[in-house]
Amino acid sequence: MGESERVAILGPEILARTMSVATARGKGSRKWQYHSRSDTHSKVACWTLLFDLLTQCDVLHDAASKGKIGFGINHVIVGPINKTLDLVVTWRTRSGRSRRRSFADLAAAYGIVLTPYERLVLDRLPRVEEDRADDVSEVAIALEAKACMTEHVKSLPRLHAEILATGYLAKLAAKECIAVSYSLVNAASRFVTPSPSAQTNRHAQPADARRVVRMLGTAIPTRASTPEYGYDAIGITVLDCRNDGTAVAVVHDPAIGPNRDEHTNYERMVRSLCAQFRARFARS
Repeated sequence: MGESERVAILGPEILARTMSVATARGKGSRKWQYHSRSDTHSKVACWTLLFDLLTQCDVLHDAASKGKIGFGINHVIVGPINKTLDLVVTWRTRSGRSRRRSFADLAAAYGIVLTPYERLVLDRLPRVEEDRADDVSEVAIALEAKACMTEHVKSLPRLHAEILATGYLAKLAAKECIAVSYSLVNAASRFVTPSPSAQTNRHAQPADARRVVRMLGTAIPTRASTPEYGYDAIGITVLDCRNDGTAVAVVHDPAIGPNRDEHTNYERMVRSLCAQFRARFARS
């Protein structure tokens, strides 16, 4: 997409708006905006990020227009240890179209809530088709999405370990891929746990959210520091999600961050992904 056609980054707002709609997840009939035993939030986060990449990255947009890229959500990447990744963008060995589910098709499947303008933007994007399990495609972008919604301090060791493991396995399976860690961090002062008791957890904000943001920015290895398994891009979206039916919102509070000068800032992640895709996968 050319510079004159570029739209604003819209992904985080679409994510928050979509998460605001409670749906039945897990056991029981109660509807939740977030449930730790459901991957709905992860699917929506991946969809909205790919939406931004297709609108912001001209080289990715151009490759999509030529049928050269595919994508997969909850896609198994094959390596010494197979790993299911939340999102992959692939460089297809054969261009062309087929009767497969498309990126646009998933908007309805995932219940993505779009404004009329966002729907127009989506309709104007090139068709990008979902990869099948037996496709032989080169993995260009390998992304793992995580969420830290409550019990922030208690969650830090597990969150850190899972992100480290995914980066390592992704690099083993596809050495030249662009490895991405994308996390959602909750900055709400309280959170209703999606359990039969519906217990309300109280958070010490902004300290709890900022502690997670700081860990993600300082303790996750990057390719620059650890070429063997470091991440090429790390991004964070901070949300206010109380899980009580009130609207979910994107948080821009500088006391929490990440701010524009931090490499984990969402917009910086999108720009970095575009630059790295251009450098590694821009082909005629």
